[in-house]
Amino acid sequence: MAHVEGTHPSQSRAGVPLNDGRGTDKSVDEGVRGEAVAWLVALRSPDGADHHASFEQWYASDPRHADIYDELLANWEKMALAEHLAAATAPAAPGARSAYRRRTTYALAAAASLVLLVFCIAAWLRLAELRPGDTVSTAIATRTGEIQTIRLADGSRVVVDTVTVLSVAYTQSERRLTLKQGRARFDVAHDMKRPFVVDAAGGTVTALGTLFDVDVQGPKAVVSLLRGLVEVRSAGALEGRRTADPSLLQPGQRVALDASRPVGLPTRLRPEDVRWPTGMLSFVDAPLTEVAAAANRYTDIEIILSDREVGALRFSGTFRAGDAQGLARMLAATFDLDLASRNGALLLEPHRQTQK
Repeated sequence: MAHVEGTHPSQSRAGVPLNDGRGTDKSVDEGVRGEAVAWLVALRSPDGADHHASFEQWYASDPRHADIYDELLANWEKMALAEHLAAATAPAAPGARSAYRRRTTYALAAAASLVLLVFCIAAWLRLAELRPGDTVSTAIATRTGEIQTIRLADGSRVVVDTVTVLSVAYTQSERRLTLKQGRARFDVAHDMKRPFVVDAAGGTVTALGTLFDVDVQGPKAVVSLLRGLVEVRSAGALEGRRTADPSLLQPGQRVALDASRPVGLPTRLRPEDVRWPTGMLSFVDAPLTEVAAAANRYTDIEIILSDREVGALRFSGTFRAGDAQGLARMLAATFDLDLASRNGALLLEPHRQTQK
């Protein structure tokens, strides 16, 4: 029988028993809650039938087990995770178990989904029980080339771009996220009682029922609004000047955020700037310096431009993020450049016959 480990809230949080009125020890209920999450996942895994006997024994051994598991099960639909579970952990039909187990790729994907599911269940339960002073927090990080979609405990969704570091902290009165590096798209669940605030580049972006991107580029960031309304504030100002009033973005606008100065004037959002969650990167009359910089975010194989003249060439087109070699070959053919491999990087330089 496979061993399934559950996750449970951190010990620093003051727990609220689900079985009201029993006066049970909070730390005990925290542990039982984690066990209940693990059982819920185990029973819906491909070998769920193997767990039934042990689960029944656990369920009947303590009234708290039954109370907490039943409460968890009742809240299942509220978390909007049922479809996620159905897609990731659909049980095999009788007689097809051996065939199912041979689907290695599918099994690995399901296992990864279960890990995320355990976290989401535990986080949702903690969020529903928050009291003044309590915090639900987590950290999210992606590796080079990864683009991940994550559902937060309140139902908001975040698409996390390559090499991105994001921290999440929810309290009873606020949902605060810190984008330390990289890019993310936030599809915010509506909650008037708890503002959704993203800290980035020394400023803040506050949203309600909104879809927007934040792209941190060193000490600066760019905020792009696709839907709804956001308020952008800068924490810093030029020496001797007051910080400008917050900028209210309208859909289709973007604005730069810099800790050293007030928020600038919004500019029009370009369609090619918002396609990145698809894994495709688009450019319209963009210099190769911009194209190469965008491509290099998604791969360890860096594209290097030999000089400013090459970097100033203008490119329009679409390519798949992470395909550095394919892009380099396309650019070489389009602009009649030489392509060479140098110390693991791809160098684009003027064709030898055209060099002076």
